[in-house]
Amino acid sequence: MEMLRGILFLTLVLAKYLALAQPVQVKGGFYQDSIAIGQPVYYFLTARYPENLNLLFPDSTYSFAPFEYISKRYFPTQTTKGISYDSVVYTLRTFELDAVQQLAVPVFVPGVADSLRYESMRDSIRLISQVKVVPPDTLPLAQLPLKTNTTYQFVKLLFNYPVVFISAATLLVIIVLGWLIFGKRIKKYFFIRRLQKDYATFSQAFTACLTEISLQFDPQLAERALAVWKKYLEQLEQKPYTKLTTREMLLLEADHHTLGPVLKALDGAIYGHQKSIDEPLAQLGKMAEQRFLKKLNEVKHG
Repeated sequence: MEMLRGILFLTLVLAKYLALAQPVQVKGGFYQDSIAIGQPVYYFLTARYPENLNLLFPDSTYSFAPFEYISKRYFPTQTTKGISYDSVVYTLRTFELDAVQQLAVPVFVPGVADSLRYESMRDSIRLISQVKVVPPDTLPLAQLPLKTNTTYQFVKLLFNYPVVFISAATLLVIIVLGWLIFGKRIKKYFFIRRLQKDYATFSQAFTACLTEISLQFDPQLAERALAVWKKYLEQLEQKPYTKLTTREMLLLEADHHTLGPVLKALDGAIYGHQKSIDEPLAQLGKMAEQRFLKKLNEVKHG
């Protein structure tokens, strides 16, 4: 049984080598005799071989140098009396500048250890020159009558409108988004700054009036101190204090019980020449500070 298997194996190996020993005829060549740089050129490749062989034609992975592979068209195998015939047409192109370019393309028969290679005869093709003949009277570059001019030439700058428009639109979008997101905080911040600045201005002016009155009493100074106080409260609370009399102001105020005696004492100083007004003025200053702090707290937590 073992001897029979050995004889069968030797028979198969011998048959394969006998098949490989039979001739494989490969032909190849260009359809045209000239080509321009970059234009397609067609190359045919045919093979006749025993039908029991497995023949492989090159594909896009094969190097067709000095040509570049574009595509191929394969025709069905034809077999007659044990001989098979295969043919392929390759579409190639070249960017080389050699006047004459050659190409030979092989076919392969896969084997147990390696592949057998059958190569066609080399075929040549001529490159069509696209450069016109240089006139005989043309001078070399070194002999050209060139003129040198080092004078500065003003060149108008091109204004890049698309970039400006895109940048402006982007900036506008950023500003709008920033205002939508942080607008409330920004307005609150500047309102608080204005409240603090207005109170600082009032406090400075009112303190100056108090200092002058403490040095020398004058009804006009008392009237001016009251006017400064009314103007500040009018600005702080949006009420027309500067246009109201003492009686009208007390009708608007919720704490008229506290404010009434103070304003009456100041009226007495202004119109009745009462000189003891340091305490009433100090109370007005304290009321202004309290209302400022109340307004500031409302804005911060509003």
